Amino acid sequence: MKRIVRILCLPLALLPAVETGCKPEVSELPPPVIEQPDVPDTPDTPDTPDTPSVPGEVTYTLMSYNVGVFKKYETTLGHYSYPEVASIIKGVGAQVAGLNETDWEAERSGGDRQVDMLAAALGEGWTGRFWFAHYNWYGNSMVWDGNALKVVKEHPRIRLAKTDGAEVRSMGAVEFKDFVYCVTHLDHVSATDRLSGVETITKWAKENYSNASKPVFLVGDMNATPTSETVQKLQEDWVWISPDRNTFPSRTLTKCIDYILVLKNGYESKVEVTASGVVTSSVNPLTYNASDHCPVWVTAKWNTAQ
Repeated sequence: MKRIVRILCLPLALLPAVETGCKPEVSELPPPVIEQPDVPDTPDTPDTPDTPSVPGEVTYTLMSYNVGVFKKYETTLGHYSYPEVASIIKGVGAQVAGLNETDWEAERSGGDRQVDMLAAALGEGWTGRFWFAHYNWYGNSMVWDGNALKVVKEHPRIRLAKTDGAEVRSMGAVEFKDFVYCVTHLDHVSATDRLSGVETITKWAKENYSNASKPVFLVGDMNATPTSETVQKLQEDWVWISPDRNTFPSRTLTKCIDYILVLKNGYESKVEVTASGVVTSSVNPLTYNASDHCPVWVTAKWNTAQ
């Protein structure tokens, strides 16, 4: 680290009599700068090591984003919001993002396989998966950085039943080497269906990963606020780790309905959230037109050797 030394002019009264002093007319000029050689010192911001500082310790940034079929503000943008959403995901450094409201070869979206379009916008190594809900062309998706994450298993669609709700909902899940990631979108009409969906999701997670030696994350638009019965039910078996901040609608932010949670399977206590946030338009102006939701994210670390 280079140490900067500035030579300052002292008032005449403080100088020895043999000195002539500094001329008043130049006293407001910036002092000269002399660069000294590098000296051993502790940098103000140490570089982040490329490898974990503790054997077995891993750190990932996780995101949940209802992307609104990438066309909530298509008229304003003049295109689907693939580049905007991609920029937002990469802006927080997420390695994986659960997505709600995505189309797959739907006529209304020009036949796009939207998760593939987003993966292409994210760049080399990114890939994704789609799970349909009520229709075979609409549902949840997930994108992840294949350079950072190793897939162990991609699970088939988990169907969430419809009673008096608007439509059948679903959950998708991918098991990676160091964690399991699940994405869902609960019904926006029926509290009964939301609670039923929570029960189905939790039962599936416990049956498959109750004794897993890795954390299980659940993300998505729950269409329920923090004080709702739905979120209270979720917290019986899941720990809410994303911020308690409003995520919808993106332009006025009146409700918190998007979440990231981790299953209580014994590994949740090992997960340490080191940073988290909601990407509002004040954080990233692209959010204003990218979707009617703001994404939530967390950076978490844990030790895989424990």
